[in-house]
Formats: sequence, C-alpha cells, structure tokens
Amino acid sequence: MIFKNVWSGIKNIFSTEVELGEPFSFPKIKPLNDVIKDLKIDDYAKKDGEKNLPRSDRKSLGATEEKILGFYNRLTQDSKVFGTEYSNNVKQNIDNSGIMSVYAKIDNYKKTTTNWFNEKKKESKNFKYFTDEKIKEAVNRYKEFRKNNSLNRRANYPVSTRFYTAQVFAIFVLECFINGWFLKEVTTQGLLGGLSIAIIISVFNVGFGYLYGKLIFPFKNHINSSKKIFGNLSIILISVWFLFVNFFTAHYREEVIVNNNVPLTEIFQKILENPMAINDIKSFMLLILGFAFGIAAVGYGYKSDDPYPGFGKAQRFQDETMRTFAKDHWKYFEECTEQKNHLIREIRILYQEMRLKFKSIRKMLDLFTTLDERYNIQVNKINSECKQAIMHYRDENERSRSDRAPKYFEKEFSLPKTSELNINIKDQDKMVNSLKIKITNIEKDQRQIVKHIESSYEDAISKVKDLVDFQSEALNEE
Repeated sequence: MIFKNVWSGIKNIFSTEVELGEPFSFPKIKPLNDVIKDLKIDDYAKKDGEKNLPRSDRKSLGATEEKILGFYNRLTQDSKVFGTEYSNNVKQNIDNSGIMSVYAKIDNYKKTTTNWFNEKKKESKNFKYFTDEKIKEAVNRYKEFRKNNSLNRRANYPVSTRFYTAQVFAIFVLECFINGWFLKEVTTQGLLGGLSIAIIISVFNVGFGYLYGKLIFPFKNHINSSKKIFGNLSIILISVWFLFVNFFTAHYREEVIVNNNVPLTEIFQKILENPMAINDIKSFMLLILGFAFGIAAVGYGYKSDDPYPGFGKAQRFQDETMRTFAKDHWKYFEECTEQKNHLIREIRILYQEMRLKFKSIRKMLDLFTTLDERYNIQVNKINSECKQAIMHYRDENERSRSDRAPKYFEKEFSLPKTSELNINIKDQDKMVNSLKIKITNIEKDQRQIVKHIESSYEDAISKVKDLVDFQSEALNEE
C-alpha cells in the first residue's frame, strides 16, 4: 500500500495534460494522543514506574521507550523509502520518455530526407526517351499557342462533347418533326413527305447554325484584329442566312398550299419584295420556331469548345498526351508529392511531441527541488512527535516511581540522525539543459527542415516539371 500513491503520482505526472500540483504526500503522522492511546504509553509508564523501571542506574533507553522509538523510526524509514522510490520512478520515467530518440530523429531528418529523394531521382533516369519527347512536344505546342495568343489560363472545354451533340441532335429532330407537321399540307405524301422537306431545312438551319457557332463565331474573341473583325462580321452573315432560310420556309409553305407548282424564283422574288407578307398563322409560327432553333444551335456549337478559336484543340492535345504517355511520370510525381507531405506532417508531429515531452520532464525535475525539503520537514515532524511521546512517558513514569528516575531522563531526547535521500539527477538535468537551446529555436529549426524538404522535393520533380505545371494549372482552374 505504501507505493500506491507513488505509482498514481508517476502516472499522472507523466501525462502532458495533468496538473501536477501535489503528486504525492509522505505517510501521515498520527496525532500524539492517538499514538499514546495506540501504544498504551500511559499504562506502560504507570506499570514501569511502579516497578521502578527503568532502573535508576540505567544509562540507555528502557523497553517502552525503545518501543516508542521503534514506532517513529519505522515511520521515518517508510518516509525515506517512499521518497527514494518515488524519485527513482520519476527518474526512470524521464529516462524512458523517449525524448532523446525524438531529438535524434529530428537531428537526422535533413539527411533522411535528402537520401530518400536522391534514391527516388534514380527512377527518373529510367523514363523512356520517346515518352519524354512526346510530352515535350505537346507541352511546347500548347505553350507556344498560349504565348502567341496572349492566353494565361487553361482552355475551358467540356470533358465530353456528347452532351452538346445530343442536345443539338435533339433540336434537329424536334425541328424536323415540327416542320414536317407544318409542311405535310404541301405534299401529296402527308407527314412523311413533310418530314423529307423538313430534314433538308433543318440541315441548313440547325446544322449550319451549330457549325457556325463551333467554328466561326469564336473568331470574335481572337487577338488578331483581322480575325476579330471577321468574327464580328460573321454575325451579320449568319443573321442574313437565318433570315433567308426561315423566310423561305414560311413563304414556301404559304405559296405551295395555294399553288403546288409555284416556281422557286417566284418565292425568292416575294421574299425580296415583301418578306413580311405572311398571312397564314402556321407559316408565321414556322418562321419564329426556325429562328429559335437556329439561334439555339449556334449557342450549343459555341459552348461545345473553348471560346477562343483553336485553344480547346491545343489544350486537348496536351491533356490527352499527358494521360497517354505520362503514366510513369504521374506515378513518380505522385509518390514524390505523397512523401513530401508525409515528411512535413511527421516533422511537425515530432516537434510537437518534443515540446510536450520537454515540458513534462521539466515539471518532473521541478519536483526534485522540493522533495529534499519536504522530506526534511517530514523527518523533523516525526522527531518532534517522537520527542513529545518519549517525554510524556517519562513524566508519567516519574509520577508512579518510588525511587529517583534515571539521569538520562533529564537529557533532552532526539532521534538518531536519519540518512538523507539519495537523489542524483545530474544526468537528467544535463540532458534538459542540452535540449533547452533546441526547444528555444524549435520554430526556426522546424521552418528550416520544412524548407529543406520542399527544396529536395522540387529538385526531385524537376524531371517532370511540365507535368507539375500541367497539374498546377488544372488545380487552379478548379
């Protein structure tokens, strides 16, 4: 039971979160009256006195006095054992804290980092020349395009054009059916005949609109002034084209219903003379829907690639080349990046661990500065209690004696001197002092090591720099 508080104290003190305060206390000293009662000092003093014990000529303590002395001596020894055992366990915990192994790992971190990345760089020597040249060609082509066209962003093109193609196709089919339904009245074959005419119209309306939006309309964004003017003027041309196609469709329906053999030249002439002379509501609806489908086709064609002409194609060529040929390069780059992030995380954890361990050890060492003092206070209190117990026995003994008391009764009693606690923490103190400078500069050292990790990483991935730039641009765009 004597060491129960010791182990509890050690356990708590070694935790970095515990408030140390009073981790343990020495064995409790009973009040004098309790000791007198427990040891039956009054009874023995009276019995010994009636028998004139100890004898008048006795020069050493009597049996009852030795009993009292033994009780307090045991208390003193228990206190010494308790303090010694506690200090030894604290010292052991300091030695077992692992702070020096953490220190050694940190001290060797730059070398470990350099060695890892140097070994990793050897893998880049195995990259195939053909692959390297393919990647270089794609990157140079892409960079040259960006430079020549003053572009400082990645191309904004859809991952798949199927979505836009599907929507344009849906518009095409929808216009065919709507126009076919409106034009079924102009043929002898009904809806089927109307659809055949409608397909031709949709090709000129939706089909041309989509191709214009994809291939010509983006030139309005070109850096070259001539091409930019062409792109802007093309808006007028496509507008005229849509007007012609859709007015022709509306007038064709209206005229053919009246005269199935009307010549096309007459329809063209009517469009030129009075294009708005459309009397049938269905023909007018055909005109409006034709404009709507044509403009929608232009929009989907424009959105199907980057708004800058040719940029989407250059970007796709680079991206597809990277995905096709840079598999080994990607693996190398990702492993280097993963190791860099791991090393930075680990060094920060090590420094945090070192801070906590150092703080805990300092608190443990601070306890030793008061342990001796507390032990001496404990021993002095035991001496005082023992002296009072002995003197109480002698007073009671003298009252019951018939002859004079021994002469040593007159001398002031004191316990034999107890050896001091043997606390030697020079090694632990030396260790803490050697780490103090390291802890003081911990932030600066951590930054230097992180900088070294990043420098070693940059050197290792220099072989795949184009790939790094490619990934960096992609991430920034996201």
